[in-house]
Amino acid sequence: MFLMNYTRPDIAYAAAIGITMNYAYNGKRRHIRVKYEAVKELLKNGIISLNYVRSERNLAVTLTKGLTRRIIFESSRAMGLKPLD
Repeated sequence: MFLMNYTRPDIAYAAAIGITMNYAYNGKRRHIRVKYEAVKELLKNGIISLNYVRSERNLAVTLTKGLTRRIIFESSRAMGLKPLD
């Protein structure tokens, strides 16, 4: 696991935020226990915060789904890409 100098991971899945914010650990998720505990500790200390990102604002969507021309241009600009003229 690599720790980046970034304090606001944007999470596109509300369930992921719910799992992280749930302070009662569920034993069924043992396979993510180490990362869960690390994220929980960072949240508790105020080092990071979690934010929900709607699908249309999620930049990764442009790399995985078929989109309209408008959404592609908006996402490209948000990524810092410039159109070819």
